[in-house]
Amino acid sequence: METVASKVGVEEEKHLIQVTLNDYLQGRPVKDIERLRGAFHPDAYIRTVIEGKLVQWTLPQYLDLVAQATLQECKPELLSFTWDGDTGSAHVQLTFATFRFIDRFNLIKLDGKWLIMDKVSYRQEPL
Repeated sequence: METVASKVGVEEEKHLIQVTLNDYLQGRPVKDIERLRGAFHPDAYIRTVIEGKLVQWTLPQYLDLVAQATLQECKPELLSFTWDGDTGSAHVQLTFATFRFIDRFNLIKLDGKWLIMDKVSYRQEPL
């Protein structure tokens, strides 16, 4: 039986996870580097496949790439997320005019805050 206390705990966790995911979803399209930095664990890795090869960046390298990217209109979407204890995962996408990033995140909760520990990204083009 679910109690009021457990429902409150679930809603609080959902909210905390959504705060982190929204920092990414709202920060990335406008190149808000500090908001993005706050969504990720400092030791996070970002990975993708380019021309059939695995490419990976540390968080500082990734943030440098975002800072250099062309600013474009974007539709950010949270597709799904789930968690168990202090680990979780999320599926999001950023749709630009001619391509879409489809991202999957591994999340971890440290000191009461959810952080993106790893990002695996797929670039779908053209739309």
